[in-house]
Amino acid sequence: MQHRSIVQVFSLNRIAARQVRRLLAVSFAIALALLSEVVWADSQQPAARRIVSMAPNITETIFALGCGNRLVGVTDFCTYPPQAKRLPRVGGYFNPNLEKLTALRPDLVIVQGRHEKVDKFCREKGIPIFHVQMDSLSSIYDGILRLGSILDCKQKAQELSSAIRGKLGRIRKDIAGCPHKKVFICLGRAPGSMTNIYTAGGASFISELLHIAGGDNIFADVTLPYPEASSESLIKRAPEVIIEMRPGQKIAEGRRKEIVAEWNVFNTIPAVANHRVYVLTEDFLLIPGPRVAAAARCLARIVHGKGPAGASHVEYSAACRD
Repeated sequence: MQHRSIVQVFSLNRIAARQVRRLLAVSFAIALALLSEVVWADSQQPAARRIVSMAPNITETIFALGCGNRLVGVTDFCTYPPQAKRLPRVGGYFNPNLEKLTALRPDLVIVQGRHEKVDKFCREKGIPIFHVQMDSLSSIYDGILRLGSILDCKQKAQELSSAIRGKLGRIRKDIAGCPHKKVFICLGRAPGSMTNIYTAGGASFISELLHIAGGDNIFADVTLPYPEASSESLIKRAPEVIIEMRPGQKIAEGRRKEIVAEWNVFNTIPAVANHRVYVLTEDFLLIPGPRVAAAARCLARIVHGKGPAGASHVEYSAACRD
């Protein structure tokens, strides 16, 4: 089983360039084995008032903590909440606009994972920088609390973390009587082909959310976060549900049906034979931040719902209704 970076996974799927970069701004650090522990900002400093966020999940968390008015800049791919769209842009993960970053005069830059270019720039310019690594449920909770500490809103951070836990707990309760389904998550594949298929391994937060939603990731035993899945292994593991994720894409109904139909080459797989192949386009699915419960709820609806193949939302069965 081959492993590639999240960059290659999404490029294979030819997601629109803007969406690729937005997802990568959040997700690239997940593929890194280690996170640099060097941090030039800490919770002992005065609360920052001119913050630049370098990832969508960070931006969403800052707004969720009630500190959105302290943001002076975000990445090109921070689109939620709507207020984020009105903030100045500082490029993306691979093309940060350092000149624009300087012009915004930040007193704090917050980065997801390791970002050597931004790290070096902030060191040279004397700009405080703060790292978070939100790539699993436990690290998402921890990241929220750490952000709450450095932004001087610890109580709000505790409340936000508790609220997310509560929402995920309700999802677990809602699907408690539903049998778990074997699920395959497709994160990318060669356009129009069933080659170069990439999935979520057991080390990914997506796999955690799927488990909460009542799905058993058929590649949960693979420790790599984003491995390549061979056709042979997919057939052997025989998923009952296939979910192809294309976050943020606007897909017409006709095109959605075409995407689903491409899976018919695996007509012996239960998910294909029983018309349980779905295409999801919700923008929050791959953002490890405050909306993870919404992603889990969406997955639960798909795994336990009764809807037409290719729908992005399906209705809960009676036992799993909201």
